[in-house]
Amino acid sequence: MAAGSFDARPPAGPAAVVAGGCCVQALALDPSCASAARRTFREVAAVLGLSGDLLSDGMTMTSELAANTLHAHQHVEVEAGGSSPVAGGPELWFYLRQASGWWELVCKAFDSLCGWKDRRVPVPGSADPYSVSGRGLQVVAGLSGGRWGYHMTRARLGSWKVPGKAVWFALAVPPARVPVRLRDARIAPVRAGRVLEQMLVDRGLGEGLLRVEEPATGISVLSIRPGLTVWCRSGVIRWQTGRGSYARRRPTDLVDVAEEIVRACSSTADGGLDDAVL
Repeated sequence: MAAGSFDARPPAGPAAVVAGGCCVQALALDPSCASAARRTFREVAAVLGLSGDLLSDGMTMTSELAANTLHAHQHVEVEAGGSSPVAGGPELWFYLRQASGWWELVCKAFDSLCGWKDRRVPVPGSADPYSVSGRGLQVVAGLSGGRWGYHMTRARLGSWKVPGKAVWFALAVPPARVPVRLRDARIAPVRAGRVLEQMLVDRGLGEGLLRVEEPATGISVLSIRPGLTVWCRSGVIRWQTGRGSYARRRPTDLVDVAEEIVRACSSTADGGLDDAVL
């Protein structure tokens, strides 16, 4: 990926992952969602060249996250006489990000229920061994080595970006499996600011968003809302979190940055499920 070539709307499907974008897949409103999720993960894994335990574990965890969306159809909007959701349907997302010096593949399952089934936050290991439900996240926690969590967010698909939650896991990806054009990408701050702005607009956060560019100093600044400002500088994107600390990401992690901003806005606006990493 040459400098300045990052695209806010990269190729669709699994190919989007190796282009620095997000693969988004709508999930069915029936039990077939689990098998469809496994198939999508297999396709993403094939694009990255993943195999063995990474493939097996990833398919299992993706299936569990998809199955959990069956409990969260209360806010799905279906067009009269139709069967496909026009808003609020469950979704599956895949993208690459850097974490503490390594790359990882992130899988997130979105549903439009802002809380949890039975209003109880899931605790891995608390389900009865003979229970027919409640063990899925225990499997995810184990296979991901603790690299999983949940947070408030917004949909990516649909006629409007319905609020809800995402449950996720991450798998470490061998560096050799990350495309060189992505590992070596150099994205100018002005370009990063423009792409990030478009990503946030696409998620329904365009109202009140203001971007200011200072090409001479190599800075692009996005004011998302009062108290939430993002600085794009050479080699780093930085913003203040709700806890008062500052978060930092590389410009190649624009998908993850956008998701963090959406999460921050969603958690405050809806006052529902707080973000968490377990």
